[in-house]
Amino acid sequence: MGVKKDAVNQVKSGAKILDVNMGVGGIDQAKMMAQAVKEIAQITDAPLAIDTSDEKALEAGLRIYPGRALINSVSFEPDRIQKFLPLAKKYGAAILVLPLTEKGVPKTAEERVEVAEKIIDAAKNVGLRDGDFLLDALVMTISADANACNEVLKTLKLYREKFGYPATMGLSNISFGLPNRPLINSTFFAMCLAAGLDAPIMNPYDEFMQNALKASAALLGKDANGLQFSKLGQLNGSLTFSTAEKKTEKFVGDILAQIKQAVIEGDKDEIPALIVKAIEENHDANEITEKALTAAMNDIGEDFGAGKMFLPQVLLSAETMRTAFNKLKEILPAQETSTNGTFVIATVKGDVHDLGKNITGALLANSGFKLIDLGKDVDSAEIVRAAIENDADIVGLCALMTTTMIQIDKVIADLKAAGSSAKVMVGGAALTQEYADAAGADAYAKDGVAAVKLAKKLIGMN
Repeated sequence: MGVKKDAVNQVKSGAKILDVNMGVGGIDQAKMMAQAVKEIAQITDAPLAIDTSDEKALEAGLRIYPGRALINSVSFEPDRIQKFLPLAKKYGAAILVLPLTEKGVPKTAEERVEVAEKIIDAAKNVGLRDGDFLLDALVMTISADANACNEVLKTLKLYREKFGYPATMGLSNISFGLPNRPLINSTFFAMCLAAGLDAPIMNPYDEFMQNALKASAALLGKDANGLQFSKLGQLNGSLTFSTAEKKTEKFVGDILAQIKQAVIEGDKDEIPALIVKAIEENHDANEITEKALTAAMNDIGEDFGAGKMFLPQVLLSAETMRTAFNKLKEILPAQETSTNGTFVIATVKGDVHDLGKNITGALLANSGFKLIDLGKDVDSAEIVRAAIENDADIVGLCALMTTTMIQIDKVIADLKAAGSSAKVMVGGAALTQEYADAAGADAYAKDGVAAVKLAKKLIGMN
């Protein structure tokens, strides 16, 4: 099995715990989890984390594992509380406490602590004790929430003060959509270690992160006299900073070009007056949409794909486009902008991540699609019902985690069984083109900009 080789290599690179996940569609997860855990346990003594949303797979892994496993993870949701906690008690496992609820991710540190306490109380009620808990601080991206880093740092400090249990979290989500992600990630990592992070979830092959870990250990007194850091020897090379700057110019004379440039620059305050001026010069809504707003989207897509524009800029441009559309509808309520088709979008059941979905939805709506956003953690039946009732042209399914992407297979199967004629587009961090093909999707979009182009292609626009 490929997982055996990965396990050995990760331990050699410094991994202290190995996360085992068999969340792939079309397989017997319980059987594969038991096989993977058995074989990995035979070749390494590193502790294992059983990572699954399926209680049968979880029990299969816990039953076969000859040591004390970590369950990844237990959130404050009925299925996890009722099914995972008794299994933790039965097999003597520790749990990764993930302060999520059915409503999603708590925004503030205080709310995360409150949810974590509820999970811990429920766990102690079934017999778990101090020493059985690893607390996740939950990392969101600063490109969407400027205070995300501060809330994580505060959460880590509150965990230490209130519980005294070790803390963990994934790191890379902090830099999603930004340039020079290794620099952001390693700097954030060092800050979190100082705030109380004990067990980072990280790529053991990432040299930036390994160096940050060793340097922080020396600085925080966890590496006496910097002995282990000294073994690294002199680091060769230097950090380089590469930024893609887009030079913009204010156009004069051509109002449609001015609108286009305002969208590209994300000039939300200027765009309403430009829309008014364009209408005064007898440009209709469809012309403004096609020659200015859609043209801007095409340029943004090219720059985003080439690494010349990054997520915060795309979000600002999307907001500017939304402002432009709203102004058009306000001034010309009887002259509707063109509608390319109906697009139903949702994050699948069990997945509470919606940043990528929200970006994609904004870009689709601003490109002339009638968008029906069902939100996150949406059951298959609700998606199918919305597709049928709205005669959807396209259904977009999002999944960030490997444990939830198998829901995509279910939704596609349910759509076909219900007789829906909608095309299905899928996307999310865990997905690939190969997975999309195997699941029977009509298209795979790696990001929101790609989704717009694919959506137009699916309905025959290009």
